[in-house]
Amino acid sequence: MSVQIDFEKEFEAEEYEMLILVQSSCKGAVIIKDMLKPSVDFFASIDLRTGQFSHEKGRLEWLIKNDNARKGWGYEFEQFGIYRVTVRKCIPQDQTQYMNNRYMLINVLEENASNEKLETLKEYYSKPISIENELGSFALDREFSWFEGIVNWNGVEAHVYLETDEEDGDTAKQAMKVLKRVVDNIVENDIKYREFAAEELTELANEWMDASDEIDTEEITKEIFMKRMEMSEIMVSSNGSLSLFYDDDDMFWGHVIEIEVDPSGEIISAQIAG
Repeated sequence: MSVQIDFEKEFEAEEYEMLILVQSSCKGAVIIKDMLKPSVDFFASIDLRTGQFSHEKGRLEWLIKNDNARKGWGYEFEQFGIYRVTVRKCIPQDQTQYMNNRYMLINVLEENASNEKLETLKEYYSKPISIENELGSFALDREFSWFEGIVNWNGVEAHVYLETDEEDGDTAKQAMKVLKRVVDNIVENDIKYREFAAEELTELANEWMDASDEIDTEEITKEIFMKRMEMSEIMVSSNGSLSLFYDDDDMFWGHVIEIEVDPSGEIISAQIAG
């Protein structure tokens, strides 16, 4: 059975028109054999059969041929754009509300469509929002539901991503509270993270060094490992967990060192990533 037939079986037969407010442009697609399945999420929609407005997050999906000569993703959507589309709704499954609000895209009928309710939401979602405090300035990125900024981490600029308190929300009080707690004891915490990573990964770093083409390379000790790490990014979840990313100084050929910390502050793991 073809990918197209299998895909269409997930959706009801009726085709109808909707208005949608797009959350973000299409950034990629799922590979299914010889096909690609791009998608875009939307913040809200209006069923044009009934005029019913829904402020429930959903998704449009469609298929295109996985062809090296292709350009783009079949359809182009802009963040916060309002579109009139023809769709088929998914057949409800035992899934989350969001996954049961998926639609197969048949066609884009109108770009830059207009609707008073969606225009009001568009204005709300596109309005710049930031957090300003002693740590710096953090701007809301609605595409990812996080605030992004930079903090001084022991003399190094570290990119920080603070998850919003709720999905598509406009505050990050919980994540900011955790970040402040970490930064208040930044020297002690930095040493703790480095020591844990060195304990877990120094032996592996020497294995990678032995597998490289370099000769006369000095053995990496735990102390050397700790010094070569350099803070790069910090991600703070709304539940208080942390993901810290340190540059590896080529000990792992350009990968990053990722350290996971649970909401209580206990370090869970250190691994290479990227």
